[in-house]
Amino acid sequence: MTDLGVLHVLPHPGGGGERYVDALCQMSGFRFDRLYLAASREPLPALPRLASTVPRVNLHAERYDLVHVHGEIAGFLCLPALARRPSVVTLHGLSFVRRSTMAASKVAAINLRLLVSAATKTISVSPAEESEIIEIVGESAAAKLDLVPLGVEARSGVTADERSAARAALETDAGMVVVMVGALDYPKDPLTAARAALAAAESGLSLTLLVAGEGSLRSQVEELARDSGGIVRLLGHRDDVPRLLAAADAFVLSSRHEGLPYALLDAMAAGLPSIVTDYPGARDAVSDAGLIVPRKDVSAMAQALRQLTGDPAERRALGERARARATEIFSQDAMVERTRDIYGEVSEPS
Repeated sequence: MTDLGVLHVLPHPGGGGERYVDALCQMSGFRFDRLYLAASREPLPALPRLASTVPRVNLHAERYDLVHVHGEIAGFLCLPALARRPSVVTLHGLSFVRRSTMAASKVAAINLRLLVSAATKTISVSPAEESEIIEIVGESAAAKLDLVPLGVEARSGVTADERSAARAALETDAGMVVVMVGALDYPKDPLTAARAALAAAESGLSLTLLVAGEGSLRSQVEELARDSGGIVRLLGHRDDVPRLLAAADAFVLSSRHEGLPYALLDAMAAGLPSIVTDYPGARDAVSDAGLIVPRKDVSAMAQALRQLTGDPAERRALGERARARATEIFSQDAMVERTRDIYGEVSEPS
């Protein structure tokens, strides 16, 4: 039997969407290709390329048994392909809906209704996302929705020697090492995490926040780090995130809005307690395995950092619950197998 052809359409290379597709491409019984609508996540440089790639992608989709599109904007640009072919769209956090205000929010809601109507199946990656889709599109959309949580590979615990080696490589001997991984952009709000670390350390705690990432707010994070006396350290882009997690006592996520980030799930799988802001995706992921604070609230995040710094027993208990949740709810194998089932349903002749 010939393998079924699946075309993945992503907005740009890199990021969580690329990692998600990498995991799905491990399936047997399918042959996978992927196309990118833009060369990077920066919107203005992408515009000239979109004029040529969007028509090409919609025509190219006709060669495949199934089209899987990632994200709301890519979905809108690929509406013809979604409507004409057996298709799946994964929304990856409803970024367009959640970031839009006033008139733009109405446009985002209309776009979401069009996507759910055009696609054969729509995948949401968290319960909060699924509920939000139904609220916007209506109960009639429920039959076309599937909840498939993001999945990460299970990780073994870090040994004392591995932890010591990771800390030595990072040249840190702080009593409490906290890691933040992600784009240094407005939605991730790295400045709140950095300011909270500085506020928490004012009481004399031995605390270091390691910030891994690049983005438009880099210079502002650098300024805070420069004057922090080593409390905040900007590491830039890193390809050794597992080493950072091995060195850490906790993970922090200060986002204003986003989907269900892989960085948080990786930290949970590594057995780290997390301090996260109260946006829906993070609440769904962490539940009782971390501390949840209001968005943009430096004081609340600083207090959470002080709480974990002063209570190693709580850190251990939260870390154990985090690892259990990652194993039971956010399994990569389960994500791939459930998506395989959806591909089978979508590609069956009507």
